[in-house]
Amino acid sequence: MKFLKAYYHFHLLRMYGPIPVVRVNLPITAGTSEVRTKREATDSVFQYVKQLLDEATPDLPMTIQDPAQSLGRITQLIALSVKAEVLVTQASPFFNGNPDYAGFGYKGEAPLMPQTYVAAKWDTAVLACKAAVDAAEAAGLKLYNFIAPGNLPALPAELKKMMDLRHTIGEKWEQNPEIIWGLNPVFGLQGMCMPRVNDKMVQNLGGAPGNFAVPLVMAELFYTKNGVPMNEDRSFDYRGRYAVETVTAADKYYMHEGYQTAKMHFGREPRFYADLSFDGANYFGNGMLDQGVDNLPYVTARGATSMAGPKDKIRVNVTGYWPQKLVNYQSVFGEQVTTIGLRIPMIRLAGLYLLYAEALNEAGGPTADVYKYVDLVRERAGLKGVLESWTTYSSNPGKASSKDGLRQIIQTERRIELAFEGRAGWDLRRWKVMQQVLASPIQGWDIYQADPQAYYRPRTLTIPVFGLKDYLWPIKYDELVVNPNLIQNPYW
Repeated sequence: MKFLKAYYHFHLLRMYGPIPVVRVNLPITAGTSEVRTKREATDSVFQYVKQLLDEATPDLPMTIQDPAQSLGRITQLIALSVKAEVLVTQASPFFNGNPDYAGFGYKGEAPLMPQTYVAAKWDTAVLACKAAVDAAEAAGLKLYNFIAPGNLPALPAELKKMMDLRHTIGEKWEQNPEIIWGLNPVFGLQGMCMPRVNDKMVQNLGGAPGNFAVPLVMAELFYTKNGVPMNEDRSFDYRGRYAVETVTAADKYYMHEGYQTAKMHFGREPRFYADLSFDGANYFGNGMLDQGVDNLPYVTARGATSMAGPKDKIRVNVTGYWPQKLVNYQSVFGEQVTTIGLRIPMIRLAGLYLLYAEALNEAGGPTADVYKYVDLVRERAGLKGVLESWTTYSSNPGKASSKDGLRQIIQTERRIELAFEGRAGWDLRRWKVMQQVLASPIQGWDIYQADPQAYYRPRTLTIPVFGLKDYLWPIKYDELVVNPNLIQNPYW
């Protein structure tokens, strides 16, 4: 109960900032003045959350004894990992010296959001992250690697690496050594993340509408095969990335040989091919592996007559990119739909490693341990270490050696590694960069065009509106009337 109370307070804190804290239940005879609680300063709320987690942790089990029935119940490791995330959030720019909220508070009292940056908060976060990482490793957790079942053909290295990454969240929790805490309800929207790759799927549009679309800017965020951003890779034709190129045998496990697709789809890191489906991409799964890995079905998405192309105003992917990471490779969509369960992780080891690396970098700048924990995640992704990659391939080779440069690298690494897992929004808020990220228009390909040269032209779909006020949710007007002590969040 203490853990749950801590977690829900933390969730409200991220949404609304300063919130009221009711440490002891009010008696039913409480008067109006007692019920009209005031919002507490964020540091006070963070301290209360930390206190509850510290009280709860010793009484929680180390592991779940009956995983088949009880996974999802809280363990000491989950509590320690949530505490690490709580303290990293408290130390992050949005909650640690944020001048945008200088006037936010009660008359005659200190601001509810701290106005002075306190570096020591990162030191506290480092200790919490280390405790969580040590506990995870002591419990035997490790980064996931795909073990092919006996009914699969032998996988070439390219597909094996892709499945190491894609199936990180597709593997059953009890068989996945990386999941610390997962959502217990099964993710039920796989059909919306799945491109149509055969005639049966076209005939049953409702089974797999395929309308969860990934913005072009996200597809561009993934690294090149050299482990650096496209616009930093000295060997990558960034300016010519929208040109059309024909797939050769060298890329036959990622894309269909002989097919024309965008130049930016070539020479990308394995996570790009593991997480995304797109025009020309091979699709591994959907019950169509009987012809072997050299003859995988592939996505055709250009124009309304293509299988994965727009069919109406609903069964349409408006950008031309699907988040295939959110589809279990064993799920089958056709005349009948057979969905294999997939649980979205709340916390997994790769995310915890990157959280620890971030805290270490903010507390002391680049150190061997910072590189160690980032590189562990990159190694599983088939990439070289940060220092080697930037020194060898980047047009900004010194970026990985500075605290500011490494901060950008770690933030990008988290956005790529945890893509489509519901983490990015919270990270972008606490880093206080959401406005910057959403300053660009949301774009996709010109999906109604059948000609490849015409299809591969960025098309603006919408321009996001995210202002300073949107970092925090507003409080409903009715609640402010009932309790005037709540006071509205700034800018609303």
